[in-house]
Amino acid sequence: MMKRLMILTALMTGACSAALGQSAPPPAATRVVEEADASLEERLHALKEQAEKGDLHAAQQVYLRYALAHKPDEARVWAARYTELLTKKAEGGDSAAMLQLGARYVGGADYTPQDIQQATTWFSRAAEAGEPAGAYMLGEIYSRAGNVPMARQAYTKAFELYTARLEKDAGNLEALYWLGFMQQNGQGTKQDASAGLAKLEQACEAGSAWAAAQLFKTYYNGIGVPPDKPRAISYARKMADDHHDGTMAYIVARAYLQGEDAQQDIELGERYLDQAARANEPDAIYAKARRLEAAGKAEEALPYYRRAAGMQQCDALVRLGSMMLHGSPVLEQDAERGLALLERAGNRFESPAAALELARYYETLDEQATADSWYIAASNRGVPEAMARRGLLHLIPGSAATWDPTRAWQWWRTGERAGDKTCALYTTLFLYVFTPLLLIIAFGLPVFIGRRYGRTK
Repeated sequence: MMKRLMILTALMTGACSAALGQSAPPPAATRVVEEADASLEERLHALKEQAEKGDLHAAQQVYLRYALAHKPDEARVWAARYTELLTKKAEGGDSAAMLQLGARYVGGADYTPQDIQQATTWFSRAAEAGEPAGAYMLGEIYSRAGNVPMARQAYTKAFELYTARLEKDAGNLEALYWLGFMQQNGQGTKQDASAGLAKLEQACEAGSAWAAAQLFKTYYNGIGVPPDKPRAISYARKMADDHHDGTMAYIVARAYLQGEDAQQDIELGERYLDQAARANEPDAIYAKARRLEAAGKAEEALPYYRRAAGMQQCDALVRLGSMMLHGSPVLEQDAERGLALLERAGNRFESPAAALELARYYETLDEQATADSWYIAASNRGVPEAMARRGLLHLIPGSAATWDPTRAWQWWRTGERAGDKTCALYTTLFLYVFTPLLLIIAFGLPVFIGRRYGRTK
């Protein structure tokens, strides 16, 4: 639920910023264009003067630039100044500022501590001032807290305010989208999926990116309608074409390249994959690298691997780390760097592939204890090959796993069901060799000793 609150906050914050006359921060690569030899303080001097005079936008730019310069203490001070100016504007009756404050407090954004009580206060004041987004966010907060009556009341208020806004301005796409969304989900009004979809379709045709995204999700997951993945992909394609959405472009690319959710079209899939990669979609950049490498274009693939790994794309970290660890025709061996990338993927992102790669590597160095710890991690993450070793560890006294024949059998059976031949061999040996031997030791040996001792006596 908190994740949903954060997403909704992000959606609504853009509208608030526009209403306040603030520009959203430009992309990181072009956010601050300045003289290379100028100090940060010199560059910020004019902005600070404007902020001290009460310029809201200038205060925002100062704390954002300190944040980009990795100066959290200074960023925190100026974020507080920005919040102070925003509060002053909100207390003066600016409803957009009220929404912005609520959004900052609900998620604890940008050096602002999370404060649900403050968020509730400002969203309430925004709703009273006629802002439907404030009422809707109140509904989300109350819903998360389990206060169903208050949530229902807030959603109803939001629906009424959005209806009034649409009646006043028939071209208001934000109101049309939210009315459709709320009807589809039965928030603040009787659930009516058909009427909700009609409004979403209308908003989508008029250019609402939110509506196109919701229609994609609706038909892909079958929300109130039978799943229709080809139709869902058509909405994803609209998002990619009309709104240059990198994530949706990647979804479209996968659909056409794999031929699962749409009729296969390699040329079209490649075009959307390139679009997604240009939009800095990490998974798309990695997918582009894999396709180039599979086509025998390893040199062309390498920059994509580096770019995706630099964006912390897990699979790219594993592939680039493996190439560095062992060396490749296009990349000189650098075991230290390769291990660092693999361990980042294995520890931070809990990558099964990284865990297996590290286990194999340390095994070649005869560092069995370290190798076994990675085999255990890989088996926990569902790698069948690692399950074969994990089962053995449960039969080796003093190993990294507790001695437990039952657990050994369970791991091998799991690996066998996943298609691992070694696990299948071990289950056979367990049934026809180990188990009879264990029974002989457990029951036959005491009988034999008793009889032997009895005859001797």
